[in-house]
Amino acid sequence: MHEAERGKYLQLGCNYFQNKHANYTSSLRIYKTQNRSFSSSMFVRVLANGEKHDRKWLMYSESTGCVFCYVCKLFSNANSRESKFVKGGFSDWKKATESITSHENSKEHKDCLIIWISRTSATNLIDKELATTIQNETRYWTEILNRVLAVIRFLAERGLAFRGKNEVVGASNNGNYLGALELIAQFDPFLEKHLQMHANKGRGHVSYLSKTICEEFIKILAAKVFTTILSEIKEAKYFGLIVDSTPDLSHIDQLTIVMRYCLKGSIIERFLCFIPIYSHTGESLSTEVLNLLENNSIDICDCRAQTYDNASNMSGKYNGCQALIKEKNELAYYVPCVAHSLNLIGECSVDSCFYAINFFSFLQKLYAFFSASTHRWDVLMQYTTTSVKNLSATRWSCRYDAVSTLKNNFDCVYNALNKLSSNEDENAVTRNEAKSYLWN
Repeated sequence: MHEAERGKYLQLGCNYFQNKHANYTSSLRIYKTQNRSFSSSMFVRVLANGEKHDRKWLMYSESTGCVFCYVCKLFSNANSRESKFVKGGFSDWKKATESITSHENSKEHKDCLIIWISRTSATNLIDKELATTIQNETRYWTEILNRVLAVIRFLAERGLAFRGKNEVVGASNNGNYLGALELIAQFDPFLEKHLQMHANKGRGHVSYLSKTICEEFIKILAAKVFTTILSEIKEAKYFGLIVDSTPDLSHIDQLTIVMRYCLKGSIIERFLCFIPIYSHTGESLSTEVLNLLENNSIDICDCRAQTYDNASNMSGKYNGCQALIKEKNELAYYVPCVAHSLNLIGECSVDSCFYAINFFSFLQKLYAFFSASTHRWDVLMQYTTTSVKNLSATRWSCRYDAVSTLKNNFDCVYNALNKLSSNEDENAVTRNEAKSYLWN
């Protein structure tokens, strides 16, 4: 064992490795007449006079169900490394008391124990001052990172922007991230002192306040969330797929993957990831989905549902994404998106009726008329506190708001149009448009 590695284990201490409160199930050993396992009582040594002493050197491995000697693993010589307490682990519980007592009374163990005591004694540490400095430095930066991480989690959970126009602590437009740290510093002398000492020092100066550490934390948190979702999916076993795509601000089409599963009696729906796509064929999209599942060890055979929109590349009976996935798993039933289907029904129904087309066209023109001018909008607000609504091009249900608003405020809108059409101070275009809407 290298000295640096040994020093690391010494710094962690024996208590870190003992696992006193672990689950001892894995230590169960089956004998002819009875089964035996490790007991927490073995961590205590009872002397002949009844005194009890903790066996600080004894550590339990939950993965192997064996016990090891902490000091012997660190400092044993070549001769004593063949001991089960050093190599492989001890697990013969029928002879546990005798074997553990024999080991702790052995010369090899006592020699290692003396070395351990001398190494961990503060008075015998050659680099005591250096070790103290390192520990203080570690505690300092740990406290800083705890505060930084808390701010990052707060902003990320709420979907708030992190950065502003600059990264200058004290500036009014430095963004939510630095702004939140400044706010906390007003009530936290420790963080306030850190900002005074380390903020705005430029590149090369460690402060853990820059966008770099911020982005690293976000990636770590994202990876942790992603891993947690995957573990939940695997625990639930069966799942449903919800997939759609949309271009982002950089004009790259992103395939959105959402997983739906049932865990501990609750239905859970989780966004999993975005996948950049450069082809919209059913084959390409199904390949991306299948590769994602395979790369994360999720069996497509456990998929029980697929939900996409009604586009032919997704819902196609022969070459659509759903059909190609169903070739891999016939139990992955395709259910068209109900909201999208209802939206299509609404659009197609209206498109088949001349009067409906004319009516919704009038609603959109009415909104455009008032919203195109702040003056016209002010006139409308003189008669009502509820504004006319814009029609959504994609969500049919939003048109209900536009219709109900006009219905409930019909007289107010009429009066506003009447005032604009009859006011000679208005320009001719405004008056004519207002009159045309009144006649409609």
